[in-house]
Amino acid sequence: MRPVPLIVIAAVAPASLAQITASYAQPTFDRWNYPFNTATPLGSEPGASTFSSGFVPGMFDDRDGQFLTSWVTAGDVTPGLGASKYVITRATMTATTLANDDRLIAYDPTLDQTETYRDPSQPGYVADADAGRPMELFGTGFRNGLNAFAYGDSMAFAFGDPTQEDVRNAYAAGHDAGGSLIDVSNSVRDGFTPTPFAIGTLDTFAAGDLIPASSTFTFELNVADANVQAYLAEAMHEGILSLTVAPMYLAAQPGPDPQITYPRFQTAESLSGAAPTLVLEVTIIPTPGAAGVLAGVGLMAARRRR
Repeated sequence: MRPVPLIVIAAVAPASLAQITASYAQPTFDRWNYPFNTATPLGSEPGASTFSSGFVPGMFDDRDGQFLTSWVTAGDVTPGLGASKYVITRATMTATTLANDDRLIAYDPTLDQTETYRDPSQPGYVADADAGRPMELFGTGFRNGLNAFAYGDSMAFAFGDPTQEDVRNAYAAGHDAGGSLIDVSNSVRDGFTPTPFAIGTLDTFAAGDLIPASSTFTFELNVADANVQAYLAEAMHEGILSLTVAPMYLAAQPGPDPQITYPRFQTAESLSGAAPTLVLEVTIIPTPGAAGVLAGVGLMAARRRR
């Protein structure tokens, strides 16, 4: 699929800064990023289930079912200028649950520590203090020389046994303490709590409320975070932005529809017409005096978050 952006507005103010707002009605590519996705062709499934595997040692990633969205921005934000030339002052994505998934999981708008995901029999287990699990949004990393364009809708999930850990070609990605992009798909196994780019929120709902069908989560990416800002700027340079929804609600077994205990999101192919959306506000910095202007716009982004 190659959707046309819903709205693209460009303005220049002051004359030295290009300020761009781009809105997208659906991703360019999106797919259920799961080992046993058998959609034909890949990327044509109407829904994407997101869940934890149950932390089986040596098998499947902790974040087993992921929802990958990729947005080609090159037609709206000039690519190839170098990441330092882009400052993102807003990045907002939405994702809507399936129309037939009604009030089966609890809403949690706060981060849960890794220890709460462990089995109660495991050392270091800590009980979760609130109901539900957060809807976490991350960046996306790629293996085996692939990138967002190459992975697209049709690339194989993995080269090799897809039931193994750390083999998926595209994965939910966060940052380590040094700011390097890392795979967060096995954060429970590896014993760290990743910082998501955003946690999904629902208007008019309180923590612990059961989530109705067709609920639209809003993900306001933390553009004031230096790592998130750098990731987004690099995406503008490359001309494509990939984001992955990867919460860790435990998948109950068996899991027929009446017993679904994890969120399932509508894709661009959904018959209900509630595809993910994206809004970006980007400032392009000219070469002369870029450092000073960058600091000023970065301060603007930080203030916007407060």
